[in-house]
Amino acid sequence: MEKGKKVMEFAQWFVIFALIIIAVFAGKRLKDRTKEISRMLNYEGSKLVLYEGPKSLQDAKPEDLLSESEKQRNFALLHCTDTKVKVNGYDCYVYDTNVNHNRVWYPDYMPPQSRTPITYFDFEGMAKIEVSVPAMDLKSVKISPLSYHIIPEVDLDSKTVTFTITKPDNYTVIFNDSPERALHIFTNTIEKDAPTESTENIKYIGPGEWNIENIILEDNQTLYLAGGAVVHGIINANYAKNIKVEGRGILDGSSFQGWMGKTAYVPLKFDNCDGVTIKDIIVLNSNAWVCSAKSSVNGVIDGIRIISSRPNGDGITLQSCNNYRIENSFVRSWDDSLVLKNYEGSSSHISFENMQLWTDFAQSMEIGYETNKGQAEDVSISDITFRNITVLNNFHKPVISVHNADDAIIKEVTFQNITVENAQMGSGDGDEMPYLIDIHIPKTSNWTSTKERGTIDHIIIDNVKVLSGKFSPSRVEGFDENHKISNVSISNLEILSEKITGFEQGKFQIDPATTENIIIK
Repeated sequence: MEKGKKVMEFAQWFVIFALIIIAVFAGKRLKDRTKEISRMLNYEGSKLVLYEGPKSLQDAKPEDLLSESEKQRNFALLHCTDTKVKVNGYDCYVYDTNVNHNRVWYPDYMPPQSRTPITYFDFEGMAKIEVSVPAMDLKSVKISPLSYHIIPEVDLDSKTVTFTITKPDNYTVIFNDSPERALHIFTNTIEKDAPTESTENIKYIGPGEWNIENIILEDNQTLYLAGGAVVHGIINANYAKNIKVEGRGILDGSSFQGWMGKTAYVPLKFDNCDGVTIKDIIVLNSNAWVCSAKSSVNGVIDGIRIISSRPNGDGITLQSCNNYRIENSFVRSWDDSLVLKNYEGSSSHISFENMQLWTDFAQSMEIGYETNKGQAEDVSISDITFRNITVLNNFHKPVISVHNADDAIIKEVTFQNITVENAQMGSGDGDEMPYLIDIHIPKTSNWTSTKERGTIDHIIIDNVKVLSGKFSPSRVEGFDENHKISNVSISNLEILSEKITGFEQGKFQIDPATTENIIIK
């Protein structure tokens, strides 16, 4: 009896021990499985923020997509109906905005306008994008920037395009190797602690369509445009300090008539300011220039998206500004995309980095021509950097240009890591300046304000690649023997897969009488 009791106790302890062992191993497996599930959730469960567009926006009709001047058809920002976008299976609101495919100047300021779709969202992790274009004769698709090496799945029968992105950035879908109806997709990181209402120093504009002709910011104020907001109006400040314009919304100028050379309603205009930050908003349909600052200091422009289509639609233009940083932004313009000038005093310490440009008309990166419009004494443009720039398309005039039509000194300018995906310089009336690189002190100019001329000195152009399009010439030409272009270094230039190591090979036009120490390697 005693022996049997001991056997039973042993058996019980054995069972308990076995259960403990099983539990330990089960727990370890459960813990490991939890890690595995966590990894799968982090991959499959990517975070996504979509913004519904205003219900008051009209649906685009076929007649709204005709190439006509703004006087001949509806110019308003519209809800796109012929391009559908899904992100991770969810419908994403698509807008139809105006663009301009004409490469010639219209003296009446009324060029024909076309339209193109845009959309935007925030995400973390992965975004699977499906684009449907049921009315299009779809033949081919490419995704820019090409540096991401995105190869989309294209179903020609269902007319759908599917691809995945993992990094918030700006992406452009090109159909049938044509700029027509290209889809611009603007993506952001997910905001943290975004405002939801107005406070003493925050002007909050929520989702919906708003007509606010002019918003003026004062010291220490922030204007926040929430995702899903469309504001018809302009934002400006003068002699203000520490101001911000940010958010996910759209600033739209389609309610203003084209400026016709008379009245410009610049969407973002900041003069004589100290400490201006513009971040992440989208600006469409400006009636002239888009983002402008004059005689301002300590500025940051980060992550904004610009599409302009009307005459003088310069993207980001700074006049006599100092200590500005422009980065992570997208500019599609119907005039110079990025431009620096002197209107009152000197310009210095300005950098453009990690930018995407699509230049429908004029130049992608321009210094000048107006380098002393205010006719001040001893003015200069110095310490300027353009770095890590992708030019999706350049259709008209030079990609890189340094022009001095006044008496300023231009010095210490760097262009580095510039990729041109499609070079079409010289299109339309751009044949007067069909250059890839143009460094020039002109004899005569429509933009000259001073009788004398200045100089251009110490220009670095490094690692410029032209992937497709034309093998365009370049020019380096000064004014005279006393107003020269000096010390220009060009290195790692590649045009259509050809490494350029000589000026003749690169089709450079260099005036030996007005230049010195111009080297290529």
